[in-house]
Amino acid sequence: MKELDIQNHGNILPYTRKDLVSWIRTRLKRYNIRLRKRLSQIILIDPKTLTFIAEKIGEIIEDRTSGTILEIGAGVGNLTMFLGCKNSNALVIAIEIDNRFASILKEIKSLCSNTEIIIGDALSLIKSFRGIDLVVGNIPYHITSNILLALAKSDIRHALLTIQRDVADRLVSKPGTKNYGKLSILMQILFKIDVVKIIPSILFRPKPQVSSAIILLRRKKEYNEYIKSVEELTKCLFSYKRKLVLKAFTYCINKDKRLEKEIKMEDKIWRKRVLQLTLEDIMNLTNIYVELKKRR
Repeated sequence: MKELDIQNHGNILPYTRKDLVSWIRTRLKRYNIRLRKRLSQIILIDPKTLTFIAEKIGEIIEDRTSGTILEIGAGVGNLTMFLGCKNSNALVIAIEIDNRFASILKEIKSLCSNTEIIIGDALSLIKSFRGIDLVVGNIPYHITSNILLALAKSDIRHALLTIQRDVADRLVSKPGTKNYGKLSILMQILFKIDVVKIIPSILFRPKPQVSSAIILLRRKKEYNEYIKSVEELTKCLFSYKRKLVLKAFTYCINKDKRLEKEIKMEDKIWRKRVLQLTLEDIMNLTNIYVELKKRR
């Protein structure tokens, strides 16, 4: 196949799967790179999906002609070049922890002048960024929860992320369902969460065992000391998720049965199971939790 050039304005991109796979293989071979399973290095090989992600940005940020897009886990740069070419007037900052990919990413930077490359750990860098309009990325499976928590505690307003489908299901799960838990609650309190597209595993190489989903996060609340208390209480409560709320809450506040004298026992919330708690219930319990901690 004739070597593909990437133009700043996206006139020429590997728009067929065959061309994209050839482009990726050529560069992996050129720089003698083998993908590492322990780093969850899998590559999305579908140009239609990459185009969908790159063009979805225009619906999320007000002005993609001057915005700043942060990509987590750039890897071989398959998404990076679509982001750069499709959003040629925005700044795309691509972070990759594996320095073996640096040469490939530098190729993309030389062709997409709006792209900046950082070789480093996204988990430790996320909090240091200011003025980011949108975070994008095909998130490595083994650090998905850690990345989500890091984003929750940052000042990031929007994120468009490709994650494994089971985690996406957890994020949007409802009270009483098996997937509902501490991550669901924290993320639902802080963000409006939409699953915008399902990606079958066949569109990745090497092929993973599970399908993936593209999720859109839009921030509703800032992470602060109160939300920190929500997170602390929820983590404790859901270690007793099948117990009655009264019993679990007593364990979490580290008190004995005298707790019953300090709360309104007629409230129905105490007779629920922990896994049945709604977001409103969690917030109400956190208010009680914070107040009781002050008295200790």
